[in-house]
Amino acid sequence: MEKEKIALIEAIIFASKGISMQKLNELTNINQDEINKIIEHLYSKYNNNSESGIELKNIDGYLKFYTKKQYSSHIEKVVKRRSLSTLTNQQLEIAILLATKKEATKKEIDGIRGKDSTNILKQLLYSGVIKRKKSGRSYIYSLTETFKEETLIEELIGELGGAQLDTFGSKNSSSQNNGKR
Repeated sequence: MEKEKIALIEAIIFASKGISMQKLNELTNINQDEINKIIEHLYSKYNNNSESGIELKNIDGYLKFYTKKQYSSHIEKVVKRRSLSTLTNQQLEIAILLATKKEATKKEIDGIRGKDSTNILKQLLYSGVIKRKKSGRSYIYSLTETFKEETLIEELIGELGGAQLDTFGSKNSSSQNNGKR
């Protein structure tokens, strides 16, 4: 592995807010096998090194550098974190859904929850938790980068083993969705 390629991949991951292996390949024109070797090298350089305060994580296919957990009490003094406890149960339900699915239309959100989400989506948009983009005649909702960074919601869900989308809403939501997630 060339040191320059390692440094390039490391710099791109550091500068990004999460980047896929495919996007690394597109940006660098480094073949996938070599990128995999570089990522393994970076994992051992950061994750297995007690002299490093950061680690490289792959969450839902996106690589990103994070500070190690043992330093979180110190980091909290520097970086503002939003607590998930500031959200209502209904807002948290939608935030977790969007953290798991990455994006969804209102119809998909309503279908998974089993009820109308119009007012909750408005509240989440207003408070900067979610954003939307126009797609045809409907909107696609997703979490804002700021919210993801302030709460580390995606990391939390990843550590908990993900979320089952059919567990949201009523007890019979899987039968309402014909067993589909």
